[in-house]
Amino acid sequence: MTDPATLIIGLGVTGYSCIRHLAGRERLLAFDTRDAPPFLGAVRGEYPDVEIVDATSWREALGRARRVVASPGVAMDHELVATARAAKVPVTSDIELFLGAARRPVVGVTGTNGKSTVATLVGKLFAAAGRNVGVGGNLGTPALDLLGEDMDGYVLELSSFQLERLDRPRLAVGAVLNVSADHLDRYPDVATYAAAKRRIYGGAQRAVYNADDPRTRPDDSVPAIALNGGTGWCLEDDELVIGGRRVKAEALALNGRHNRFNALAAAAIAHQAGIDADIGALAGFRGLPHRSYLVAEVDGVSYVDDSKATNVGACLAALDGFGTGERNLVLIAGGDAKGASFEALADAVRRHVSRLVLIGRDADKIDAVLGKVVPAMRVGDMSEAVAAAHDAAHAGDTVILSPACASFDMYTDFNERGEDFAAQVQRLEHGRQRASGRSPS
Repeated sequence: MTDPATLIIGLGVTGYSCIRHLAGRERLLAFDTRDAPPFLGAVRGEYPDVEIVDATSWREALGRARRVVASPGVAMDHELVATARAAKVPVTSDIELFLGAARRPVVGVTGTNGKSTVATLVGKLFAAAGRNVGVGGNLGTPALDLLGEDMDGYVLELSSFQLERLDRPRLAVGAVLNVSADHLDRYPDVATYAAAKRRIYGGAQRAVYNADDPRTRPDDSVPAIALNGGTGWCLEDDELVIGGRRVKAEALALNGRHNRFNALAAAAIAHQAGIDADIGALAGFRGLPHRSYLVAEVDGVSYVDDSKATNVGACLAALDGFGTGERNLVLIAGGDAKGASFEALADAVRRHVSRLVLIGRDADKIDAVLGKVVPAMRVGDMSEAVAAAHDAAHAGDTVILSPACASFDMYTDFNERGEDFAAQVQRLEHGRQRASGRSPS
């Protein structure tokens, strides 16, 4: 009788990393719901022993599997996953495989917003302390590709989709930064989504959470730092209090008030992992592309790319981060709302936004709520959006792309959307330079 196999669901970045990790160690079956998954050709070319399963044969293949490794994009109620669980076939994930193989401490960071920035910054703080650390997971490099004998530790950004498959993740530090409505096309309500996020604490030795957001709180069994909880880790006026040390917020290269919290969180997570934050490394971090990133200044107007704001909570953080309360923002928003509602943005839009420029599938849905608060206009694409925002802005204002929506109705992903925004801003900048007789730099 043939040895039972591992059935991998998903031939995207994560599934491909699982195949690379497991190939040569055990028999592998692979299945994807898509007709042309991204790495199907690569798997067939590099790993010919991997058996590709299709929609007509997955049930038979499941009967030969000892376990299923499901990519995070595959919902827990997917028919194959549900059938496997009903048949008592274990369903696991790449993160579970990673945690079983990692021989160094692992830090996990989650939250609706800011987790990529914080995970990256924690990695910078580890590096400044002379530690060789791998940073990835939901951010950039798949977790399994980080494994190495020369590593001192790992920092993983973890999504709710990854965490919902874990029981008690064995982490040195687990952190939940915030929870706001997101992925309600996959979760029945925010409470269920928040519970998935808090699974990060299940096997963590230490924790960091946001005292201003009760949905991030771990149970009392985990030694924790409460950010903004009066514990010496908080934001006070224009300062960050980092374990009792005071750092001027103006020293940070990161844009926006919301990023002060991200810097504070990174320092606290590093502290819980035994690393004292290097203030120079903290202050010098300029952020990640498409996350509150200053693209250019044209005619005294700042243009900020926050394309990664794929939900209402992220957009709200950006508005409060860049807004002055004097309607200094022109907001470009819209896309695929993923079942979200936009009422939570109304107060911030009223205080900070002078004009709303809407794009994408759910522009009308946003207009129905926020168009009652400020003037709004619907445009067809990013070129028209940037042109309209430029016409509406005045010197001293900020035009910010913070869509509050996913990008898949118009773009491959948020990166492509942000790159389109930056390209349109640069075209605008070059046009203004030519009009003034200056050569584009």
